[in-house]
Amino acid sequence: MPAMPLSLAHSGDTVTVTRVRGGEDLKHHLENLGFVEGSEVHVVASSGSNIIVTIKGARFGLDSKVASHVMTV
Repeated sequence: MPAMPLSLAHSGDTVTVTRVRGGEDLKHHLENLGFVEGSEVHVVASSGSNIIVTIKGARFGLDSKVASHVMTV
């Protein structure tokens, strides 16, 4: 299965992070939130411009532009 951006995941999906793309500041920020290789992410809700996810027991809302930097399978 090819990797896809988290921004394309649907509500109810559980995906695994394969890598995080982008600048060092963005990658470091997402890593601090738990978006590291191998982490499971559950998509709570997904709309056109935002996505709400649960990762490592915490719930986050991400802008779809930020979520597009998180590659998942």
